[in-house]
Amino acid sequence: MHKSFLSVLFLSLSFLSISQENYNYKSLVVSEADLKGTRYEKDTTANAFFIYEKGFSRIENGGNYNLLTDYSGKIKILNKEGFDESTIEVLLYRNKSRKEILRNLIAFTHNLENGKIVKTKLEEDKIYREKYNDHYTLVKFAFPNVKPGSVITYSYQTESPFIFNFNGWDFQDDIPKMYSEYINDLPGNYLYNIRLVGPLKLDVEESSIKRECIELSNSATADCSHNQYIMKDIPAFKEEKYMTAKKNYFSRVEYELREYKGFDGVNKKYTETWKNVDKELRTEKTIGIQLKKANATKNVLPEAIKTMPISLEKAKAIYKHVTNNYTWNKKYRIFRDVDIKEILKSKVGNVAEMNILLHNIYKEQGFTVKPVLLSTRSNGYATKVHPVLTDFNYLIIQLTIDQETHLLDATEKTLAFGQIPFRCLNQYARLLDFKKGSSWIDITSKNRSSHYYREKLKLTNKLTLEGEAKYTYNGYHAYFRRKAFDKVLKEKYLNKILNDDENLTVSEASLQNEDDLEKPFIEEVNFTKSTEQIEDIIYLKPFTKSFFKENPFKLNERTYPVDFGYNDSYSYIVLIEIPENCQFLDIPENKNYVLPGKTGKLSLNFQLAGDKLQINHNIKFLSSYYPVEYYDSLKEFFNLIVDMENNTVITIKKTS
Repeated sequence: MHKSFLSVLFLSLSFLSISQENYNYKSLVVSEADLKGTRYEKDTTANAFFIYEKGFSRIENGGNYNLLTDYSGKIKILNKEGFDESTIEVLLYRNKSRKEILRNLIAFTHNLENGKIVKTKLEEDKIYREKYNDHYTLVKFAFPNVKPGSVITYSYQTESPFIFNFNGWDFQDDIPKMYSEYINDLPGNYLYNIRLVGPLKLDVEESSIKRECIELSNSATADCSHNQYIMKDIPAFKEEKYMTAKKNYFSRVEYELREYKGFDGVNKKYTETWKNVDKELRTEKTIGIQLKKANATKNVLPEAIKTMPISLEKAKAIYKHVTNNYTWNKKYRIFRDVDIKEILKSKVGNVAEMNILLHNIYKEQGFTVKPVLLSTRSNGYATKVHPVLTDFNYLIIQLTIDQETHLLDATEKTLAFGQIPFRCLNQYARLLDFKKGSSWIDITSKNRSSHYYREKLKLTNKLTLEGEAKYTYNGYHAYFRRKAFDKVLKEKYLNKILNDDENLTVSEASLQNEDDLEKPFIEEVNFTKSTEQIEDIIYLKPFTKSFFKENPFKLNERTYPVDFGYNDSYSYIVLIEIPENCQFLDIPENKNYVLPGKTGKLSLNFQLAGDKLQINHNIKFLSSYYPVEYYDSLKEFFNLIVDMENNTVITIKKTS
C-alpha cells in the first residue's frame, strides 16, 4: 500500500508538472493548459511571463509605401505582483508633418471559470491616447477582469512613414518569454545595417529571397529579403547596480538604414563615413561654427590669469574661473540651442555651451585643445561600426599640455581638474580633429579612487568606547562627498557623517578641504559608543562605519558585465586600546581572499600588542570592468565583505 501511494503521488506530480509546462507557445490561441499553469519552471520567481510573442514588419503596395508592423502577444499573469504587466503602453513617433499610427487593436482577458474559458474584451473607450513629449504620443490600455492565473492576449498594427527607422525587435523584456518570433521583409532597394545585440543566441535565424514583393505605380518591382528570427526560453532582464544603459545589454535585433536606391536611379546614403561626418560637423552651426568663436572669449579672463605663461598652473586657473563663474542649466542639447555669445551674456548654458566656452578660452589663450563627443552611461554605447551622431548626447574637451592629455568638463563645480563626471565614464568617446580626422579614445579615470578610514577606540573603565575618527576620500569618492555637501547645510551634513546608531553619540565633527578640489575630502569625528556586556565578557563590533551595508549583487544570474566606472580601493584601520583591568579574549583569524585573475583583493588582519589591537581591513579592485563570468565570484566577494564589516566581533574579558 505504501508503494502504491508513492506511485499515485509520483503520477500526480508528473501530471502537475506537465500541465504547468504544457503552455501553448505556438500561437495566440489560449489553451486550457495556459490557464491552469501556476508557474514558469525556468524562472520560479516570475510574477508574469510571455507565453507567445510575434511581430511582422514589411512595406506593402499602395498608399505611401509606409512601414507596417503587426504585433501579437500572450502573457500569463501568475499572481497579483504580476498585474502591472496587464497595462500596456505603445509609443508612436511624430514630427511636424508626419506621424505613426496604431490601428486594429484587439485585446482580451482569458479566465477559467467553472471549467470553461471565459473571455473579457477590452472596450474601445478604455484605450487612451496622450501626448508623451514633443516627439511621441502614448497609447495606453489596461486589461479588464485580470486575476491571478489570467492570460491576456492582444494584437495591433502600427504604420510608420519613417522607413529609415525600420522596426527592431526586443527579444528580452523585464519578464521572461517562452517564445518570441520576429519576421520582416526588407525591400532590396533599402539597404540596412543589421545587428544582434546582447548575449543571448537565436534558436532560428533564416533568410530567403521574396521575389517582386513590392510593385510601384510605374510597374517597377523590388525583391525582398525575407528574414525570420526566433528565440526561446528568454530570461527576464533584471537591472542591478553597477551597470551602464540597459540597451547595451538586453537582447534584440536592430536596423539602421544605410542607403536607399531609388527606382529613378538616384541613391541616397544615410550612413556616412567619419570623414564625411567630420566635414559636416566642421560647418554645423551648433558645433563647428561655435568652436570657431574663440575671439569672443578674449575678454573673459582677468588679467592675472591672462598674463600667466602657458602651463598646467594656468590651465587649472582657467578651469576654476569658468566653473566658478558659469552655471550648467542641467540640459545636454549638444546639437541644438548652442550659442557661445548667449552663455557669455547670461553665464548659464547647456553641456555643449559650457564646454565649448571652456574650449574656446583655452584656444584663444594658445593651448592645444579639442572637443570630444561621447555617450553617457545612461544613454548607452555609441556604435563603432559606422557614424551614428544620434548615439552621442554629451560633449567634453581634451586639453594637451607637455604631451599629457587631460579630459575636462566645466558643468560640475565639485569636479577636480582632469576629472569628468561619473555619468561620462562610458568606456570610449570620439575625439574631433577637423584637420587630421576624428578618432576613438578611451574614457577612463587616470587615478584610483579610494576610501581611507582610520579610527582610535579607547575602552574606558565605564566600559564605553571613546572614539576618534578620520575619514579620507580621494578621486570620485571625494567628488561624491563634495556634491552631497554642496546640497545641504554644513551642520546637517556633519550630523550625517556617521551611520545612524542609537548606541553612538557624536561630540565633535569637522571637515577639511571642502573647497580645495585638488586635495582629499576629509571628515573628522569624535564620538562615544556603548558596548554590550554579558557577565564579565564585553562584546565589541570594531567597525563604526561600513563600506557596504549589503551585497549589491542579488541576481541568480546576471547576463551583463559589472561596470564600476573607475578603479577603487577601501582601507579601514582600527586601533583598539583597553584598560589594565581588561584583556582581549577572542580575536578572529586573519582572512585573505583574491578574485579570479588577481583582479581584486580582500583582507582582514589582526595585530595584538599587549593592551592594543590593530585591525586592518582592505578591499582593492584592480579593474573597473568585470565580464559576466566574474559575477558569481564578485557576488561571493561582496558576501564576504558584508560579513566582515557587520559580523566581526571582538571579545574582551574584564579581569577585575
